[in-house]
This record gives sequence, structure tokens and C-alpha cells, in this order.
Amino acid sequence: MINQEKLTNLLKEIFTKKEKYSTKYNKLLTSFLEKASKLVELSKDLYQVEHTIKLNKISLKDYILNSDICIFLKENNLTDYSISELKRYMNSYEKNSLSNITSYKIALDLYTKLEEIEQVENKMINYELTEISSLLSSISAIKSISKNQYEDLYNKVICELKEQYIDKDLINSEDSNILLEILNDIFKFYLYGNKEIPLDLIK
Repeated sequence: MINQEKLTNLLKEIFTKKEKYSTKYNKLLTSFLEKASKLVELSKDLYQVEHTIKLNKISLKDYILNSDICIFLKENNLTDYSISELKRYMNSYEKNSLSNITSYKIALDLYTKLEEIEQVENKMINYELTEISSLLSSISAIKSISKNQYEDLYNKVICELKEQYIDKDLINSEDSNILLEILNDIFKFYLYGNKEIPLDLIK
């Protein structure tokens, strides 16, 4: 049975790592928003920043595939290439055609950055879920249930928290708040997916 001191240390460790993920996420997001704003200007509003990662990736992919370089590749029967291969094609195309494809290079960089942002958030949630499952076993069911069952599961997890830790005086209010914050991270992610892009932060 875990005692209060061990529980406090474990939650502190989880929260510290969660904060590291958040710091990395925020740095990538800031960089994305700065470059995205630049692309809106360079593309003469052909590209607009969307409110989700998924929609931005679709929008950026569409913008890139309609570029002269991608049209050129398609005409030469080159349609199946990786992001790193496309970067090389872009450099070669720019050099040989003397075309300015800066906006498309930025778009490709933004697409890569969105994938990084996505990965950081996914890793954070997976880490939180793995660690919290060792304390509140019922939460592991979140991976295999449908969305309309999330509310029942959340109530079940809160009951487990109360019975296992609160009622037995094994958790103080500060630790309880940390645990609830982490639980909210997990449930929001499973309900709504990756966090929305804060469009109000675009300069």
C-alpha cells in the first residue's frame, strides 16, 4: 500500500515531467504561430491558420500540393515522396528554376512543426495515463470505451480516488488537485483530441 509521502513524491515527479512536456509544447506552438503568420502574409491569404492541428495539416498539404514544384513533380510522375525528399526536391527546383518558393518551404516546415506538436502532446498524455493507471486502475479502460461512456468512467475514477486515497487520508488537497488536473488532461484529450490552436495569439 502506498503511503502519503510516496504518493506526494510520485505526483510531484509526474507533474514535473508534465510541465517539461508543456514547456516543449508551448515553444513549438509559439514558433508555429510566428511562422504561420508570416505564411499568411507571403501566400497573400491563400493559407489561413485553422483552429485545429488536423485542419492546419490539411490546409498546408493542399497549399503545398498546388505549388509549382509539386505540379512539376506530378508531371514527371513523382507523387510518392517523403517530407525530407520533398525538401530536397524543393532546394533543387529553386536552384535550377531560379523560382522563389520560400512560402512553400515555410509551409512544409510548418507541417513538420505541427507533427512535432502533435507528438509532444500525445507523448504527454500517454505518460500521464501510464503513471496514473498505477494509482487509479479504472482509468485504463479509457483506451477501449466509446465517447458516450467517458462520463461514467470519469465518475468511477473519482469514486476510486475518494475510496482509495481521500477517505483514507492518504492524499492532501494539493496532491488531489494535481491528480485532478492530470485526469482532466487525459479525459479532454480522449474526448476532443489534440488541443486547439489559440488563434488569438497570432500577431
